[in-house]
Amino acid sequence: MMNGMFVEQNGQYYSVYTPNGIMVAQIFMGNDGQFLLDAKCMEVITKLMARRWRISNKK
Repeated sequence: MMNGMFVEQNGQYYSVYTPNGIMVAQIFMGNDGQFLLDAKCMEVITKLMARRWRISNKK
């Protein structure tokens, strides 16, 4: 879970879901093996997607 959004990885594809299980994005990061850079990018993407879908990361 990143920023209140669920992230599922399948190879270099990342699927982003709301807490209710609605897929809101599917992102391809490239076949370069840069998983740490992918994670940094997904952090920014999920933060913006959480704001768009009004999902709070606060407990």
